[in-house]
Amino acid sequence: MQTDSSFWDSLVFDGIDDADIEAASAAFGTVDIVTRGRAAGAGCPDCGHFSDRVHDSYQRRLKDLPIGGQGVVILLWVRRFICDAATCPRRTFAESFPQLTTPYARFTTRLNHTLERIGLALAGRAGARLAAQLCLGAGRMTLLRRIMALPDPQVTTPRVLGVDDFATRAGTRTPP
Repeated sequence: MQTDSSFWDSLVFDGIDDADIEAASAAFGTVDIVTRGRAAGAGCPDCGHFSDRVHDSYQRRLKDLPIGGQGVVILLWVRRFICDAATCPRRTFAESFPQLTTPYARFTTRLNHTLERIGLALAGRAGARLAAQLCLGAGRMTLLRRIMALPDPQVTTPRVLGVDDFATRAGTRTPP
């Protein structure tokens, strides 16, 4: 079933300016959305030189939040550009989509944040059961990896320290 790409653009890519939807199809419980980069070129991550010379392109499969109980897969076409700067050690580089995903990721940023929240709230098997109910399809180890990848919270020095009960020897109590 082919559908209107402007509908999917407003539903799935709300707030994401660097990608255009080319086609969307729904079949067998999965919505496939084919997207491409919107920009004419990109800046080299090493030297910052802008390039519009395309070297190659490849397709990434990104899992996104489900819609109406159906899984969403974004088929993202990523272009590799040639850096023309003579002093730059990098010959080619891929365009980035920071609003949509991170390099090498298989999930979108918003699905990753959702899995982090589920992992922090429930972790392990309980989180995997909730993820299955929400049609996210993440296992317990995926949730635990998301938690372990988070930075440690900031530790602050306490302002007030109260001592309620203490013993001078192990196993003894102070009299009331």
